[in-house]
Amino acid sequence: MAPKTAPKAKATGPKAAAAAPKECAPKSSAQPPPKAGNPPAKSGPQAAGKAGAKAAPEPKAGVNPQSPAGSGSAAAKALKAEQQEEEVQQQEQKVEEGNPTKEAEAEGGDKEEKNDGKEEEKDKKTDEEENAEAALQKAEEEKKKEEEKKREEEERKKAEEEARAAAEEAERRKKERANGDVVLSYNMYHEKFPIKDGKIKAAEIDDVYCLSDVMPGCKIHLSTKSSEEKYKIISEGEIFPYIYEDPIGTFHDLEAGEEYFVFVEEDEAEFMKSLAKAQENFRGVKAEASRGEGCSCIEGNPCTSECDAQGNTICKDWENRFAVAKAHGWRG
Repeated sequence: MAPKTAPKAKATGPKAAAAAPKECAPKSSAQPPPKAGNPPAKSGPQAAGKAGAKAAPEPKAGVNPQSPAGSGSAAAKALKAEQQEEEVQQQEQKVEEGNPTKEAEAEGGDKEEKNDGKEEEKDKKTDEEENAEAALQKAEEEKKKEEEKKREEEERKKAEEEARAAAEEAERRKKERANGDVVLSYNMYHEKFPIKDGKIKAAEIDDVYCLSDVMPGCKIHLSTKSSEEKYKIISEGEIFPYIYEDPIGTFHDLEAGEEYFVFVEEDEAEFMKSLAKAQENFRGVKAEASRGEGCSCIEGNPCTSECDAQGNTICKDWENRFAVAKAHGWRG
């Protein structure tokens, strides 16, 4: 049986070249070719080992002498694969060195991506600034609305407080002036009348002015406005204000020291009776231009006295002087 070409045991010394190692032997370890005159090669295991060592190819430049390789076809394939891989790497390196466009394109692409990123970041920043500005504007508007609402509430409270203070002052004044004297004016009469708790009755006024004696069934009213003001207000289509009565004939909310005006609402039936009687009494009476001093009732002004200083009768119908004067234009 022929011996194996690559013994397992490693040889040392001069026999190391004859043994077939697992790895390719370096170039320096190969034996020189036999010189002329040398004895022929021996047969046997030693001769076979030397032949195997001789047949091992020298490593090429750039090839790692320590790269693994088996014996025979397996070792050749492995070595060839390593060489092909190295050639591919060298070609790729040459292509990369000779064609810098890819790097430039890659670099340009990186720049474009960076620029795009900057634009996106800028747009994002702009959007954020716009959103922040809109939020700030909205907050300011809400603040203004809140301040306006607060101001209106303060004005409302202030107005309510002023109205309450005015009402309290009026009430205080009314209580202070609810008792005392008031002046009640009727035509040429301006008499003082006492009030209590701001009240007075029509009967008290009639007791002094005797209005019901002259105009039976008449109704007495009071107002803060004079006769002249009354006709002006009525002519403008407005309502004339009278003092509040409850019940009718009892006047309320009068204040001491003030002046009020008396108005008489004459009974229609009684007025017609007085008018007829006055016309009968004054039939044939001449005007003041022809009669001299005398009764002024026929001139629309009730007489102020029945007699003159000498005791002579002036008024022709003292008891009905108001009706007579009214029949001649007095508006009372």
